Amino acid sequence: MSFLSLVLEEYKAIFSNKLVVMVVIIGSLVYGLLYPMPYMNDIVRKQRLVIIDEDSSALSKRLIFLVSSTREIALVREVSSIDEAKWLIESFEADGALYIPKGFEANAKKGIGSVVSYMGNASYFLVYGAIAEGVHKAIDELSDELRKARDPNLLDTELVSLQAIPLYNPSLGYTNYALAAVLVFILHQTAIAGSGILSAYQNRIRIRATAKKDYQALQHYSNYASAWKIVSARILAFTGIYCVLFGLYFGVLFPLFGVSHIASLSDFWCFAIIFIASCVASGVLLGVSLEDESLPTQVIFVSSMPLVFILGFIWPSELLPQFLQDLSVMIPAYHGVRGFISLNQMGASFASVAPHFFALFGLFGLCFVASIIVLHKRQKQARLLCKKP
Repeated sequence: MSFLSLVLEEYKAIFSNKLVVMVVIIGSLVYGLLYPMPYMNDIVRKQRLVIIDEDSSALSKRLIFLVSSTREIALVREVSSIDEAKWLIESFEADGALYIPKGFEANAKKGIGSVVSYMGNASYFLVYGAIAEGVHKAIDELSDELRKARDPNLLDTELVSLQAIPLYNPSLGYTNYALAAVLVFILHQTAIAGSGILSAYQNRIRIRATAKKDYQALQHYSNYASAWKIVSARILAFTGIYCVLFGLYFGVLFPLFGVSHIASLSDFWCFAIIFIASCVASGVLLGVSLEDESLPTQVIFVSSMPLVFILGFIWPSELLPQFLQDLSVMIPAYHGVRGFISLNQMGASFASVAPHFFALFGLFGLCFVASIIVLHKRQKQARLLCKKP
């Protein structure tokens, strides 16, 4: 059988296996479309705030007006006590509360500082951060008004101003922060699972043939093609499918969901192909080592959440235990996520991601050779069984 015919047979095996199609095609499309949907409006705005105003002065009313004018906060109503505000937050009828103490205006006119307190559910750190930002903006604006009221000739009290520039994530939202990495991770997981399922399924066919003493099936398994040709054809077949999926993700879904994509085509595809090949080779090695096609999916399912934290885009890698940092370099997604973020979101040159490129190349070579060795051993066992009477 020619190598081209072998590749076509691999495609036939892929698309005739319902579980592989479910994971590789349907899983990639469904996750790619549905996962970003909740984060379409990813900037936290108009958080519900209640007011406890014990001063009831003109200055406290001015502060309340300034707070309500910020884009981060939407006032719900005034309440009479902190306990009532706490109850509203606990029952999810409000997101936070602002407490203005008695004597707020009097202390301000005397030049004595007053403590204005705000509270919120810090379990939702984006919500809490939005409330804090809105209140701070209002307090800063009120402080400027008070200083200018005390000295009408005061033009600007700041000799040095601060301008914050959010690099690589202009919106300060979730989309460019994590979604770009998560979408790559989805393709990583489905590639490993799909290629692993097909390889493990063929192992189960061999085991079933052995149990039934179906020597004709065993003979076909052992003489179908050499191990290196089967592994090469399988990696090439899955790589072709994932090149299409990568084109869909980065060419359609990224622009659709507002994710930055500024890498050059040559740099992108050079890195993408070795990443895909590394993922598929890892999946093939996993599959040829197992004898039940349900196990690769279970392995991927169990490992997904730990891997998300190990990769370093949700939690800094430097804060992980050293053994997890050492383990992460053996995961294709670790190099893939960092490489794609550098190229696609940060506009880095290919030379800057070369260490990740060569690491992926090394992982591909290691998994490729190991897969051939394991598959050749299984074929040899099948041949020995065929010789038995």
